[in-house]
Amino acid sequence: MGDSNISRRDGLRIVALFGKAFLASIFANLPMFALLLVPQLMRSRAGSETLLAIGTVVYLGLITLALLTTPRVTARAAPNEGWLPSTANATVHRIFQTQRGAFWQRIGEWCVLFALAQGAGLLIAWLLPYVSDNPRFGIPGQSRWIVHYRNYFVQAVTVYLFSCFSFAWLGMRFRALARR
Repeated sequence: MGDSNISRRDGLRIVALFGKAFLASIFANLPMFALLLVPQLMRSRAGSETLLAIGTVVYLGLITLALLTTPRVTARAAPNEGWLPSTANATVHRIFQTQRGAFWQRIGEWCVLFALAQGAGLLIAWLLPYVSDNPRFGIPGQSRWIVHYRNYFVQAVTVYLFSCFSFAWLGMRFRALARR
């Protein structure tokens, strides 16, 4: 009975720490959320191909920035010995050098979770289409598509929250390796 209380307490502590890391990820990645809220930059049917290209490059840059800052963000939200904001990036570098298999496993987990974020967005887009044909298309000044911003917003929020979950997961998994 005593052991299960300890493990339950540890489990609750881990969930609480993950919650802090998740909230920190949500705040740290707000520029990504702002970008996701602009359909003209993120969807070809809502804007031009040029705007889509710009949005895609910026999105990839923000994903890269999130990956690079995740250790520090997680260390700020859930610090411990060996996992502090000032040392988190160096700790991840040390993990890469000394525990390559564990490092790449964490990166693989992040890839799966991030892909699930995109899949969740696709599911939402299928359930709540964000565009429809414009019956007035052909009249000067009318676009080919009508954007349903409420549905697009739900899709953007879904992708964003799942993405932030993936970044927090990665940070907490590196944090766990730093404790070894």
